Amino acid sequence: MATIGMHFGHDAGAALTDAGGYRVIEAERRLGLRHVCGGNGDFPRAAAEWLAELRARAASPVTRIAVADWYTPRCQVLPPALVELVGEDARWTAIGGTGLADAVTRVLKPLDWPLAKGFGDITLTAVRHHYAHAALAYYTSGARKALVLALDGTGNYAECGMVCLGDGDQLTPVLSFTNRTGPRFGLVYEALARRIHGSQFDTGKLLGLTATGETDAALLPVLRAMLLPQSTRRASPDLYEPLDEDLLTGTALRYADTWWEYDPDSGGYLDAGLADSSDDDVVHSFGSVFPDEIRTADGATTLIGTSPDDRVCRDLAATLQAAVEQDLTRLVTGLSRRFPSYATLCYAGGCALNITANSRLAECGQFTRVSVPTCCDDSGIALGAALAVADPADRPALIGRSGWTSLAYAGPSLGGLDALGQAAAPPADDLAARVRDLGLSVRGTADDEEFVEAVADLLAERRCVAWLEGGLETGPRALGHRSLLVSAHWPGARRYVSETIKQREWFRPVAPICPEEVADQYFTGPLDHAETMLFAVRVRPDRAGPLAEARHIDGTARLQTVRPDTQPLLHRLCHAVAARTGLPVLINTSANGGGRPILNHVDEALELLTETELDAVALPERRLIAE
Repeated sequence: MATIGMHFGHDAGAALTDAGGYRVIEAERRLGLRHVCGGNGDFPRAAAEWLAELRARAASPVTRIAVADWYTPRCQVLPPALVELVGEDARWTAIGGTGLADAVTRVLKPLDWPLAKGFGDITLTAVRHHYAHAALAYYTSGARKALVLALDGTGNYAECGMVCLGDGDQLTPVLSFTNRTGPRFGLVYEALARRIHGSQFDTGKLLGLTATGETDAALLPVLRAMLLPQSTRRASPDLYEPLDEDLLTGTALRYADTWWEYDPDSGGYLDAGLADSSDDDVVHSFGSVFPDEIRTADGATTLIGTSPDDRVCRDLAATLQAAVEQDLTRLVTGLSRRFPSYATLCYAGGCALNITANSRLAECGQFTRVSVPTCCDDSGIALGAALAVADPADRPALIGRSGWTSLAYAGPSLGGLDALGQAAAPPADDLAARVRDLGLSVRGTADDEEFVEAVADLLAERRCVAWLEGGLETGPRALGHRSLLVSAHWPGARRYVSETIKQREWFRPVAPICPEEVADQYFTGPLDHAETMLFAVRVRPDRAGPLAEARHIDGTARLQTVRPDTQPLLHRLCHAVAARTGLPVLINTSANGGGRPILNHVDEALELLTETELDAVALPERRLIAE
């Protein structure tokens, strides 16, 4: 029987799992608003439509609905029993204590819930936020035994993470983390992103900025004490590294007009003052506000700016990244030793989007594989909730190296394709007329080979092409289904696609695509983890010149390798471009305008084509190219 999951927090959505596969609907891509939550006015009507769509898509009757336990009072379609659970059940909302296994799922009564109408007799289950992250990571990995880690800014109740053990069809929670004691990797990262870039959702920009700065040795221990106070480090030295007190004595943080001196008892700054505060105050204090000034142990003070062009901000970003990588690697190594015999690490939550930290984990020597789902952030919470309560038979079997694609491309097909006619046939009259009205042309190709060669010609001619095929990617990364592509062979390619077309900041990285069988000729690092663009690799020094447009400032690259069995046309395209340019590497970024969600309709693609410097739209499933 099929199971549907729902998430009402930011990056809201709905998802389905059954034996036939997954289906993921991300609210932002339907409503056109980044990071939208259930409090949006259009959400109630849209959510009912999504549930009906998923129910029709299911290969068997839907008998279970799971809802993640985050909620906002503005959301009008919450199950009343969920509101009661979160608001009144002290055992459910407790964190960091015993009995965790009893507080990760809870069956609710679906009474007076409008969205349940039409489903008949269903089982409604609430799923804890971080357990949903963990379930997504484990059940989509294909592993049958794994250490599972979820880390983010915060879920509910000031909880910021969870550790579970996956064995067969069972996922058992064993440890919960709280922002009261750390690790606050996500919250502090969000606070600095908000200060420099303006939003807590700009952590990706902050990660890109880290490559432009240098680590400040005097600031490093201060930031590490913000992430994890000494009291926590002393209590669990197997998980956290105690800091040198000499590097902290005399340090302080200034927020507005108040200096918070380092407190040796708590081993932090705000920690003592927030001991009796509410969960919301704890989360706000660490996650919403970054200090205005930092005093280091040598008595020097650093005034924190608010611009990515400020050298202090860039060095601070680099220093925070170094702090996160050091403490995250120590934590994961300690967890591996505390729970031995788990060769696979499954990792999810917003922190798992930190690709350079992910590479540290992949190369730390503790695991044979680190598995990160493409929608590891809150966009995967709905599916994670569904997987947490689904019957094992309704979790698709993931066999072989291509198993990751069932999740990566579990979004809906490109809208508007039904108006384009069939392969090798002229486009429908209404589309042709619209294209002419827009001043564009559409050409068809006879077969896949002619289509790939035509697109390769465009790329070799220094053109940018939107490549749109198959199911929409889940999560924030475009993986060759909703991608803007340029060839990496020409100077200016990165600026053209990133700054001219998408109007992104100068320091934002782009992502190279390369055939797997030749990737080691151009890149080094965890290449066996590079299919989903969630790990950083390094450009080979002897290839730095030819790949100058595809490498980031620090020499790394957010690589996606492609294989003929998973991306046959894109794989062929790389080689076709290489035949023309000598370089089988394409530059990839998501198909969307600045500040907008990844597109998923032909009309949106044509709008991007007419309103930006985009040169062409390629539709592999119809072998059509619009220019």
